[in-house]
Amino acid sequence: MLIQNISSTTQAIAPAGSAGNGGPAVVAAPSPAPQVAETPVAARVPTTAQLESEVGKINSALQRNNKNLELSISVDQATKKQVVKLTDKDTGDTLLQYPSEAVLAIAQGIDEFQQGMLLKQQA
Repeated sequence: MLIQNISSTTQAIAPAGSAGNGGPAVVAAPSPAPQVAETPVAARVPTTAQLESEVGKINSALQRNNKNLELSISVDQATKKQVVKLTDKDTGDTLLQYPSEAVLAIAQGIDEFQQGMLLKQQA
């Protein structure tokens, strides 16, 4: 978001009669907000190598703390969505997953529905 200063003055004069003595009062104008340039979305998306590095750091920290857990990030083939999983290395059980299997199934159903609607519109 770009914020621009619309006034170059630092003080504004209030309307006559607004001061307690009946004369004009000098009121300080709000200080201008600093200009903030928004980073494009593409610049904020980490690369695959950065993700792998961070996941490796997290897994190393889990091992150092004697946790038998593993974090993984993958891509669901049906929906092409990223999936983050925390699994127990002993049992192979998934302890946490985002998005859940139910959400992935719903997303796949929506994709299939939209593809069917697109084919009907083209026919």
